[in-house]
Amino acid sequence: AEAHPVSLLHILKAKEQNNAPLIVCDPRFTRTAAHADEYVRLRPGSDVALIWGILWHIFENGWEDKEFIRTRVWGMDQIREEVAKWTPEEVERVSGAPGSQLRRVARTLANNRPGTVIWCMGGTQHTNGNNNTRAYCVLQLALGNMGTSGGGTNIFRGHCNVQGATDLGVLSHTLPGYYGLSAGAWAHWSRVWGEDLDWMKGQFAKTTGADGKEKNLMNLTGIPVSRWIDGVLEDPDKMDNPNKVRAMVLWGHAPNSQTRMKEMKTAMEKLDMLVVIDPYPTVSAAMQDRSDGVYLLPASTQFETRGSITASNR
Repeated sequence: AEAHPVSLLHILKAKEQNNAPLIVCDPRFTRTAAHADEYVRLRPGSDVALIWGILWHIFENGWEDKEFIRTRVWGMDQIREEVAKWTPEEVERVSGAPGSQLRRVARTLANNRPGTVIWCMGGTQHTNGNNNTRAYCVLQLALGNMGTSGGGTNIFRGHCNVQGATDLGVLSHTLPGYYGLSAGAWAHWSRVWGEDLDWMKGQFAKTTGADGKEKNLMNLTGIPVSRWIDGVLEDPDKMDNPNKVRAMVLWGHAPNSQTRMKEMKTAMEKLDMLVVIDPYPTVSAAMQDRSDGVYLLPASTQFETRGSITASNR
């Protein structure tokens, strides 16, 4: 409801016009949860236990799509063996979700097929995020909800048009279009940009890696936004970098959600230049104690410019 408001309109349309039940599983009671027919509160990080708890009821009652599994799924027997360990009592102990509620959820999913599963950063950005996303997909496979209209999995990014931004290549490990950083990728984009490849190579320094071999920075992953602090404060030799980061441009980015705020403040004060591009001053523009070398540049809001937005479900 907050990060993807347009997508919620489609969900509410399905709920109100097609009588599709909406189940929301979240540690917090969110604005999305306020629209739910069933809200399931779980302990943070216990997603797999929750899904296995739902599958326990599905297998126990024979609600799985047996023909779909027989013809389209490999390895479900191993899933059954694991799920059998996750009794309602064990799932409630780990996740906090009552077994009676998960049975109700399982029955709702079984009686309303096809159904889709949507998840965002709350499921993926964990140390066990891969396990979470696999479990969501296993649930859909057990119900036969894959490869059919109205089914499948819809994976949203953090908020509207994050996907569009990364498509443009603002990532630290790839050129636009997810081409990577190989020699062929640079040759391709040099042609697209109308730049001489040899000139492009000349813009990047070389460094010596831990193995003693010389490496070209244009083929090495850059410093991600969560680690730029280290690019300023750490010894360059530890960063595969010949020099420390001296300038930082924060465009539409406030560090409120990032950790290491104390170190970030120190790093901001050590920069030669800090540029903040935003419609209004953010924490980025205010948290450092310095009287020069900071530039606040105005940016247009989405209502003052034009362009395209990549749909939340990519």
